[in-house]
Amino acid sequence: MSLSIAAFFLNIALYTAASALVFANTGKSESRVLSFLKNRSRFVLAGGTVLSLILLVLDITGTAGMSGYRFLAFVDLAAFAAAWFTGSGKIPAKYSSHAGTAVRIILVSLALEIFVFNINSAHLLSGKYSKVVFDLHAAELQNFDPVTMTNEGSGQTVIEYKNVNIPVGTLTFNAFSDKKSRVSFSVDMSDDTHSGSYRWGAAKAEVINGNRRSRTVPCNFSGNVHDIRFVFSTDENEKVTVSSITANEPVRFRFSVIRFALMLLSAFIVYSLTSEKVLFRPYAEVQKITDISALAFTAVIILLGLFIANMGRYTDENHSMAKDFALEGGNQITQELVDSFEHGRVDIMTDMNPKLLELGNPYDWSQRTDEVGSYPWDHLLFNGKYYSYYGIAPVLLVFLPYHLLTGYYFPSVWAVFFFGMFGTLFLTKFYLCLADKFFRNISASLVLSGFFIMQLSSGILICNISPLFYEIAQSAGFLCTAAGAYFLISSNVLGEGKINKFRLAVSGIWLSLGVLSRPTIAVYCLAAMLLVYAGAKKQNALYDKKSGKSRVVFLLPYLAAALVPYIVIGSVQAWYNAARFGNPLDFGIQYSLTINDFTRSEYHTHFAVIGFLAFLFQMPVFTEYFPFFKAESIHLFDAQGYYFIATGAALGLIWKALPVAAYSASFKAYRLTENRNRTLYSLIILSVCIICPFAVIFSIWESGFAARYCVDFIWQMITGALVICFIVYSHCASNTKVHLNRLMTASLALSVVMNLTQIWSYVKPEEGFSTEWQANMLSFARLFEFWR
Repeated sequence: MSLSIAAFFLNIALYTAASALVFANTGKSESRVLSFLKNRSRFVLAGGTVLSLILLVLDITGTAGMSGYRFLAFVDLAAFAAAWFTGSGKIPAKYSSHAGTAVRIILVSLALEIFVFNINSAHLLSGKYSKVVFDLHAAELQNFDPVTMTNEGSGQTVIEYKNVNIPVGTLTFNAFSDKKSRVSFSVDMSDDTHSGSYRWGAAKAEVINGNRRSRTVPCNFSGNVHDIRFVFSTDENEKVTVSSITANEPVRFRFSVIRFALMLLSAFIVYSLTSEKVLFRPYAEVQKITDISALAFTAVIILLGLFIANMGRYTDENHSMAKDFALEGGNQITQELVDSFEHGRVDIMTDMNPKLLELGNPYDWSQRTDEVGSYPWDHLLFNGKYYSYYGIAPVLLVFLPYHLLTGYYFPSVWAVFFFGMFGTLFLTKFYLCLADKFFRNISASLVLSGFFIMQLSSGILICNISPLFYEIAQSAGFLCTAAGAYFLISSNVLGEGKINKFRLAVSGIWLSLGVLSRPTIAVYCLAAMLLVYAGAKKQNALYDKKSGKSRVVFLLPYLAAALVPYIVIGSVQAWYNAARFGNPLDFGIQYSLTINDFTRSEYHTHFAVIGFLAFLFQMPVFTEYFPFFKAESIHLFDAQGYYFIATGAALGLIWKALPVAAYSASFKAYRLTENRNRTLYSLIILSVCIICPFAVIFSIWESGFAARYCVDFIWQMITGALVICFIVYSHCASNTKVHLNRLMTASLALSVVMNLTQIWSYVKPEEGFSTEWQANMLSFARLFEFWR
């Protein structure tokens, strides 16, 4: 064994010994090994420190170089310092438990960062590899100019070397593309195990622009490499510069602050959620810190939405906020409806294409050929005029006033972001209000984990990826339902407390505006009548016959607050429908100039089933690349007919929010509930959290699948499932509660991975947006693809 290998493994042994001593000093384990180390801590500290100093001297002098690692002994010294500190008794008893846990987390995270995520830095430890820079002028070249060091044209470029006859442990490509975010190399080679011909594609490298670490890849060849060739392909007008190719350059150790911080954050969250000294306590005892944590996470979701929104904006090199808010054009919602309303019209003022009206069936896409000419896509055609199916609430409340005040059209990207941001805030307010009213004795960790899962899975981040007029309608509907739910639950129609009629009225305004944003929200307005009934029942119980008022007069203020907003705002929608199509209940979706003819499409149960399976059960696919799972297009059932798939990235709710499995315990939760109104409350959960979402999913059988549709129903389904979880949890034994809390924590971890998977699969960062953003996202992914 060489001195380098011995030094490397001695470093690992010393770090392990120091970490074990820390665990012995801070834990309660009865392990013989830990007890042995603790009883001989002075000897371990002294001996370990001396050995670490010796290794440091060997490293500095180059006597025991460890491939890409340098100054590894400093880490050992830091670990022994932590061991001394934790065993010194200097930590106040009040903080000893938290401090000990923090040190353990840091040491484990440090070990992962150094010895796992940077393991390729030890790839050349055997010492048999010598650095060799390949001479580009001595290579056999195809489509490559060694003077300019670029490809001469598009297509395949080959750089080939014969009779190299050296061992190759790593390859370093100093390459850059002027059109793409990375350059992909394929390596063909012959070695001692296959010397007569090439092993095609034996290795590969993906060199990311601006990422030095991605330039060097480890190679697992046997013996000497005899012949080797490097192949890459370019698109038309793309220039790839290859300034050098080097064999046996060590993979330099790189400490990633981002990766290390993420490991620390993840570990501290798990500790907080599972420790009885932090959040594994009744919500009422730690409500303040729980609510602060929820608000902090809300800010994280909003910032993620802002990040995603900007990814699209940055495809325009001349992007600016001033430019965004000074648009002289827009889309169907931000411009066309605005212009129509300003002119007192309900139809779209786009010039009618007469050839469209001459068709036998203008709703049949196959008849709308190139010869017909242009027409507005996804608009409604009725009686020779164009209309918009999409809701008018955002137009009346935001886009029209903005245009009247500024003369410009409001940017779609910021409309989706702001609707999503305020919707996320109201969703947080709703959830915390629900927990405060009904689940104060439930573990705060359970409450917080459920909240994290709900916000992650809400689907609003998907809307920010492609902020078109579809997403405007959905994000506005999300805002209205979340705000309506908050004001409704906080009006005290359920639970204890005096009914707040103002909040009740405001909830009706928001939910009604939801219908004017996205018609499918109407199902939640119907379900809200159950809560209105619950409030009326509660209010009626306060009636005093001695007051001299009739029961009707007594209830009239409540009923007015509860129902007038729905009647007034609903009348606006009814008038708008009648003015366009002659029917107050006709939203006009069947007149769409879209990919399918809704006037003649027939109902097929198979299509409805596909929607349920896609949104609820579609499985992720494992992949070797970050985030290690992929949400693909629907593949559960063959449609056996035409079923439109607008987007890929289908992923079932059961994987994003495992607590929805709690619906299987619905009857158990009902039996355990001691509330005298349990039948009514159960009916509310059934309606709002199951029937309404199922109605929304069922309704898309005709429109087909799009991942963004989940924003209409997911958080409602998760809310109902969490209520069931909390009820069952509250009646469990103490040891069972520990296991259920751990299961909820694991569900949160799964939710993070699965929601990241869906967003990553939807965004496709290696393909979309600017090359700079592609490179940044690929570099982030490479932090976790440590073997590449």
